[in-house]
Amino acid sequence: MTSDQTRRRSRRQIEDEDDEDATRYESEGTPEQRDGPKRQRRRVVDEGSSDDDAHVSENEELAGNTRRTTNIGGANGSTDEQAFQPGAIRRVEVENFVTYEKAEFFPGPNLNLVIGPNGTGKSSLVCAICLGLGFSPKHLGRAGNVKEFVKHGKPSASIEIELQKRDQDRRHHVVRVQIDRERNSQRWWINGRDTTHKAVQNLMKELRIQVDNLCQFLPQDRVVEFAGCTPVDLLHETLRAAAPPQMLEWQQELRDLHKDHKDLQKQSTSHAENLANLESRQQAMQADVDRLREREEVQARIADLKDAQIMAAYNKSRARHAEISRRLEQAEQLQQDLQNECAPSLEATNKKKEYHEAVASAVQARQAAVRNTEEAANDLLNDVDNANDHVVQITAKIEAESRGFTTKKQELRVINQKIGQLENRLKNRPPDFDPKDHNQKIRARQHQLRELDNEIRAIEPKLLDVHQRGIQTRDERKRIAQELQELDTQEGKQLRFLERSFPDVAKGCKWLRENGDKFQNDVFGPPLISCSIKDKRYSDHVQALLQKDDFLCFTTQSREDHKTLSNYFFRELGLSASIRTCLQPLSSFQGPSAEEAKRLGFDAFAIDYLTGPEPVLAMLCSEKKLHMAGVALRDIEDQQYNRLMAEERIQTWAAGRQFYKVTRRRDLGPQAVSTMTRDILPGRWWKDDVDLTEKHELQRRQEEITERFNGLKRENEQLRQQKEELTEEIESNKAALDDLQQQKRALQKEYNEYQALPTKLENEKRSQEKKKEELESLRATIHELEAQLDDAAVKKGKAILRHQRGLAGIRRAQETLLEAQIREIEAKSDLEGLKDRNAAIVQRLENEEKNVAELRAAKRQAKDEGVRARDKLLRECVDLENRKDHLVGLAGDKSPEEIEDEIRAEDAKLELIHAANPNVLRDFEKRARDIEKLRQRLEAAQNKNDQVVRQITRLREKWEPRLEELVSRINDAFSYNFEQINCAGEVRIHKDEDFELWALEIMVKFRENESLQQLNQHRQSGGERAVSTIFYLMALQSMAQSPFRVVDEINQGMDPRNERMVHERMVEIACREHTSQYFLITPKLLTGLRYDERMRVLCIASGEHMPVEGNKLDFGRCLGIHKRAIGAAA
Repeated sequence: MTSDQTRRRSRRQIEDEDDEDATRYESEGTPEQRDGPKRQRRRVVDEGSSDDDAHVSENEELAGNTRRTTNIGGANGSTDEQAFQPGAIRRVEVENFVTYEKAEFFPGPNLNLVIGPNGTGKSSLVCAICLGLGFSPKHLGRAGNVKEFVKHGKPSASIEIELQKRDQDRRHHVVRVQIDRERNSQRWWINGRDTTHKAVQNLMKELRIQVDNLCQFLPQDRVVEFAGCTPVDLLHETLRAAAPPQMLEWQQELRDLHKDHKDLQKQSTSHAENLANLESRQQAMQADVDRLREREEVQARIADLKDAQIMAAYNKSRARHAEISRRLEQAEQLQQDLQNECAPSLEATNKKKEYHEAVASAVQARQAAVRNTEEAANDLLNDVDNANDHVVQITAKIEAESRGFTTKKQELRVINQKIGQLENRLKNRPPDFDPKDHNQKIRARQHQLRELDNEIRAIEPKLLDVHQRGIQTRDERKRIAQELQELDTQEGKQLRFLERSFPDVAKGCKWLRENGDKFQNDVFGPPLISCSIKDKRYSDHVQALLQKDDFLCFTTQSREDHKTLSNYFFRELGLSASIRTCLQPLSSFQGPSAEEAKRLGFDAFAIDYLTGPEPVLAMLCSEKKLHMAGVALRDIEDQQYNRLMAEERIQTWAAGRQFYKVTRRRDLGPQAVSTMTRDILPGRWWKDDVDLTEKHELQRRQEEITERFNGLKRENEQLRQQKEELTEEIESNKAALDDLQQQKRALQKEYNEYQALPTKLENEKRSQEKKKEELESLRATIHELEAQLDDAAVKKGKAILRHQRGLAGIRRAQETLLEAQIREIEAKSDLEGLKDRNAAIVQRLENEEKNVAELRAAKRQAKDEGVRARDKLLRECVDLENRKDHLVGLAGDKSPEEIEDEIRAEDAKLELIHAANPNVLRDFEKRARDIEKLRQRLEAAQNKNDQVVRQITRLREKWEPRLEELVSRINDAFSYNFEQINCAGEVRIHKDEDFELWALEIMVKFRENESLQQLNQHRQSGGERAVSTIFYLMALQSMAQSPFRVVDEINQGMDPRNERMVHERMVEIACREHTSQYFLITPKLLTGLRYDERMRVLCIASGEHMPVEGNKLDFGRCLGIHKRAIGAAA
């Protein structure tokens, strides 16, 4: 194996260990510069020898690791190229990564044992595999940011991993990542080409690499998570690790389909309930709807009559208009005939009338002329006002500029005064300011403050540590006091017993106390806690009738609560506890009477000696028939025994010190009866005695903790006093420091102000010149405004003269108007005289004209009435085009008054019909539409639900047999592994109608006198969990979908016996042909372990005694010397 800065050599097998071979090995390791300045590095390569010795200690493949550059694992010329599975790791190269400056690993295609002392960088290889293949550091259980994996003091790190190609690939896949510490970022390459993180993840998905699966990749800091993995999660991860991808897809599809099935069932139920409710309400409303429809028909008839009444009124208006038009034509003809007859007599009158009209027109024209002259005079008056306003504006501007001029003069005076003051201050130079002396004093004070602050900071962690230890000690004291108090109560004793013997049940009891509100009905804890014996003499007898699960089970009162409790215990908490449901009350379990019990030889029945919640007692009666199980202190007689054998209802009883159980097989006849008896042992469950040893131990610990707590209080007071003294000293130094800083600022301010005086003086002089310029500008502006004021005054005078001429024009126009008005009066008088002479003729003409005018007015009125009637008809009659014939038929030749009588008759009929809620019909029709829509939805939901059920059935028929086959294979391998160490193990499926609750249970047994128990992080020891975990992972080896698997330090919790047996099985399984690559990371191995030619051992060595130049360290040569030394000694 080579490093990054050396020429890569092909893998070779060491054929002998003589000095000549070692010299040749060193000559081949000449370093070359590749991507940086040439520097010294060490390169150590050792390959497994070809000896047939089966011990790892003599045939390990070794590689050295130093603090600088390391090459680990060698190339073996005998390794078959085809032994690597597609996606397997052929090479790992790191630079500036965690503990490595530079290292390169060449793992084998089968089992790879990575060994080395703690801290040498074994787990760093695991980290490199995870991060180098594009996975998150969270899967390592270590640092949260990738920048924390960069070697201390280095700006960046790099990882390069070479993966075995697939058959369709042209070459192996080389994935490289560079980690930037400052930006906490990563840059990726695939086969030397720049790429994205997403592309790397896609490649890993194609190669079925699952670093995020604990069944495939189990780093050191996440070993404990495997045992704590819930059975549901374990099934999911197992499918990912050992099943084809379609199995996961089918599982997810089944989950989604079941969820859809439940949703559709809820929808169907909801739709059916709503539909039944709507139909019921619809039937109840039918009578009201019928009455309402009859009422609506009458109302529609009334509405039609009202519209017909409007049409009748319209027809009447049209007839009246036609009649008036005929009469108007006759009157106009009569007027024309009369005018022709009287024309000569009226000619003089007409001429005078024309003259009067002409004079009247002249009067109107002259009145218009007067109005025009008055408007012109008003416009001239407005010109005078505008000219006056202009004069006022200019005057105001002059006054404003004059005030500005005065202000500027005052400002100039102030500037002159400032200049004088600055010149005087410039003459008085202050003493020179030297800040060094002040800075030295200030730094001295600051140094004292820092030292005091450091002392306080040194005290604060101690205070925090004492405080935290005090809290922990106080909590521990409270806990022990609580435990002592619980030992004095019956429930407390039983709970302590559960915590020691059945921790899952105890945990379930505590959880139930805190979460009782999550259930519909009361849920009860184990009978061991919730029940007790009334008469202690019968305690052993009653306990003999029950089994362990009867004492430890939880009791629910409904199936919903049973499912809820199972979900919490099994799925969320991972507890193994028995749950029972009793739906019948205690009163439904009636046993024989007391007299019958005496007749049969019993003192009473078992249920009579138990006290506790009725649902729990009912459950015991349902499960164990305690209401039919007799108990007696004395043994029964033969006669009583014969009666009991004839009494088919009673199957168990406890009398004296014997327990009896009768089994009857009805299918074989009345004589097929067998009896089983056994001795009644002292009960281990309901006991009143207290473990005095435990109580004394708790009291002793309480005294020790109290003494420790008092010592912590004294230590805390001492530290607080020290902190207060230091704080007071800090405040004193801060006050002195503030005084020094204020003195420095005052002197420095005075010095800086003097230095700034020339600049200020120059600025003030510039301001003085500017003010002078502004004064001259204002003076010029004022002169210009005074000239404008003169021009405005002249314009104002001219406007006044024009206004006076306009007033004279008004006077002349009024005189002309007066003359025309006199002539109009004379013409009107002459016209009246002529009219008096032709009064009779004029009267006749006027009468005719009046008649014509009245008829015209009547015609207009009739027309207006007709238009209004038509508009009303168009406005109020809905859908007139379609209803016109119907309304015409209703109106006929009837008058509006006749139709009004018909409307009153229909109104009377309407009053006889009871008026219901007017919204009933609308609600009825809307509900009818809703019912139809709901039926369609219900039918669609049911059809869709049937389709989903068929899909679930078809998919389950494919998925479940394959899952059972897969788990059966895993179980066979898992059970076989446990049989090899004289233990028992089983892997089984927990099925549920909800596919979300399907789970995989790992059951193990490490002792002969116990039953199979579910593997979890509470029941088994650390070594037992480790054995179970590694056996389960090995059971997946032959079915693994991932090309490699990693397990880090799984054997550290095992005893030597288990470790040796586990190693034997691991070598046997992982070194078979056509299995996936396997990495086992461990700091140590036992001696004399089995070795296989297909396994590779990578030894990582690190420390200050490693040689600087790697090519001077040859593990192969060292191994040869060791062998020769052993041979010489033999």
